[in-house]
Amino acid sequence: MTIPEIIIFEASKDYQENPEDVTAAAVVQLKGIEGIEASYHGFQYDDELEAGVKKAVWVNVWDSYDSASKQLAHLQSLFKPENKPEIYHVKSGSDLINPISATCTEIARMNLHTGESTAALAELVDQLEASLKGGEGAHDSTWGPTFEDPNVTIGILGWDSKEVSSLQSRESGIGLTDVMQAHLKAVAPGTKAYDIIQKILKIADITLLHTDLKKFSA
Repeated sequence: MTIPEIIIFEASKDYQENPEDVTAAAVVQLKGIEGIEASYHGFQYDDELEAGVKKAVWVNVWDSYDSASKQLAHLQSLFKPENKPEIYHVKSGSDLINPISATCTEIARMNLHTGESTAALAELVDQLEASLKGGEGAHDSTWGPTFEDPNVTIGILGWDSKEVSSLQSRESGIGLTDVMQAHLKAVAPGTKAYDIIQKILKIADITLLHTDLKKFSA
């Protein structure tokens, strides 16, 4: 089963100025290692930044969790404490290529509240995925719990673009200042997706991040 390895970290000034060079120095060490299929990198959109902190995103695609886990210690060694790296390996149930190759990739993280059911969240996530499939501007999605923590579910969604909107995301209950126009329409009040999201928010916290991922090809 193909496994997405998602790394989200606070980007240093050097990284922001030379993302290609820094990424190359790290990813080239993984190139040729058995099991890795592709690597992508990008930055969080500026309008989403909290306290001016810019986050970078890497997505490594592995043929299995076993292959990825063997390189985890080495991957962690590439970051400094101030980067505050978050690393997730997702038990995704569908193809990754469409969402991570789209113009805009959305990463949704759901943290289940204490005492709530993982099965209940999984059922709602399945409903949400089905409600968004084939929608305007959508490029498929893949969802699943993480290997690290079954109470954390990650969704990777592809969209046509991210447009500046005057509508505030509080309408959908998710904390962003601007959101993608197509995404807003897909989860606007009155839609099936909106109703499902409200149910999810009763049992889990949701955080979103949007990025333009670029495939690393060096």
